[in-house]
Amino acid sequence: MALKEHPHVVTTSIPHDKKTITYDITAKHRSTAVGKVYKINADGKAELPADGEAFDGVIIAVDDTQITGAYLFGGLRVPLASSATVKRGDKLVAGLGPSSAKGFVKAVSALTALPATTDVDDVVAGDVDSNAKNAAEQTHTRDYAKGVGTTVENIVEALKGKGSVMEFDTTHALITMPG
Repeated sequence: MALKEHPHVVTTSIPHDKKTITYDITAKHRSTAVGKVYKINADGKAELPADGEAFDGVIIAVDDTQITGAYLFGGLRVPLASSATVKRGDKLVAGLGPSSAKGFVKAVSALTALPATTDVDDVVAGDVDSNAKNAAEQTHTRDYAKGVGTTVENIVEALKGKGSVMEFDTTHALITMPG
């Protein structure tokens, strides 16, 4: 199946940061950022997102002060990060392309279950009768807390994900937005 964008995408013009997105009259499409994903930064300017960050759309044109970006609705064809694999239904975040270039996408990491609470013994005053047992209980508790922390980080990352992969090949994914 050929990856084709939906004919009804929303476009808008947004000032760009002039750092991660640059205008070059000699470059193909006037910028190497065309076709890559962008995000709106805290200053309200478009920029290429860092690895793992959420993105807002795809750049379809660049001039010396602003981009034209497709965003939010319809189907968008987005470039896959280096070594990225996706499947139908995946949510996506920013990823890095060749030579660590920004503006590509990858699937959000799969969520894992919280560590079982049985990993932490129920300890009450008087149960720990030696320094060794005390150290072992502290280690178990620390390991459990680290596992919970990692799971929470994965959940936060999953919430950043955009779109839903409909089709894909080895270099691009066709996603529906919003997702």
